[in-house]
Amino acid sequence: MTKAQSSGPAAVPDLEERFREPLGWRWHSFTRNGRKIRFGSASPRDSIPDAVVVCFPGLGEFAEKYYETARMVLDANMAFWVMDWMGQGASGRYLPDQPEKRHGGPFAEDVADMHYFIMEYIKHSSVHPDRGRIPMAMLAHSMGSNIALHYLAQNPGRFECAAFTSPMIGIKALAGVPKPLASLAANICGVLMGKNYIAGGGGWTVQKHTPEGPKRLSADPVRGAVHNLWCAANPYLKVGDPTYGWLMHAQRSCAALLKPTGCAAIETPCFFGLAENEHLVDNEAARAAIKSMKNAEYLDIPWGHHELLMDADEVRSVFIERFLKLIKVTILDRPETLKPF
Repeated sequence: MTKAQSSGPAAVPDLEERFREPLGWRWHSFTRNGRKIRFGSASPRDSIPDAVVVCFPGLGEFAEKYYETARMVLDANMAFWVMDWMGQGASGRYLPDQPEKRHGGPFAEDVADMHYFIMEYIKHSSVHPDRGRIPMAMLAHSMGSNIALHYLAQNPGRFECAAFTSPMIGIKALAGVPKPLASLAANICGVLMGKNYIAGGGGWTVQKHTPEGPKRLSADPVRGAVHNLWCAANPYLKVGDPTYGWLMHAQRSCAALLKPTGCAAIETPCFFGLAENEHLVDNEAARAAIKSMKNAEYLDIPWGHHELLMDADEVRSVFIERFLKLIKVTILDRPETLKPF
């Protein structure tokens, strides 16, 4: 097992209590097709949860980063599950000898990991002898949103609702390039330089996640430091920039979401939060995809940065309020509409 795949007890950095592991937190892992995937979960201690929130992080993130969100979910009497994608967190690496390189393969494999995670673990824990099936709500960020949207298109009715922050339906760096040319360039670079960092890319650095500067991911000085503090305490969590191989598959996945079989096929009630200060994903592509969906809304969040759940209270609370409202409308107010898995 490489350092990047370590699943032993994590060292806890000097953080406020809200960013620490909630009471009752449990770590788990599974292996599918040689892909080692770590995930974590927690449930309300003294009550049956009203819903199960399943969280899918963005590129380079890890479960520990979502402890504050998990606590918010638990306080609302809901269970919380979160999965580390292959290539990051304490899951396996595509390039074990170069663990900081965020390489990747076809996103269909991530969708398959997600399906295994839900059907083999969450499904069985989301049935109560007195209440029956407990409804599920999806929460995903950036790259996690991309993969999760494919899952919703392929698995209608699995989730009662879904909410997304800064969805990666298009890549900002390729936004001004005609789609055929963007796909051609990504494919050529992926084939010829697949395991190389993208142009200007490199390994993990503190600067890439600092809450300062024009390309900051959060404007909150406390939340914005959480990523770096966990990585400093647990080096196996460090992930640098993506490779051209990852970019090739990401571009293909984005293009697929804009087809009729992609986002337009999704019937699950969805809400999308789009950050005003966005420099990583293409908000225009996201708006186009959302408008093609049957039951979806979006909100452009003023002053928001890419990591909306890690942003300042006045930004984060806007998204959280809409997420909880979505759960109330689709789950808490409509228990009679639940369907079996």
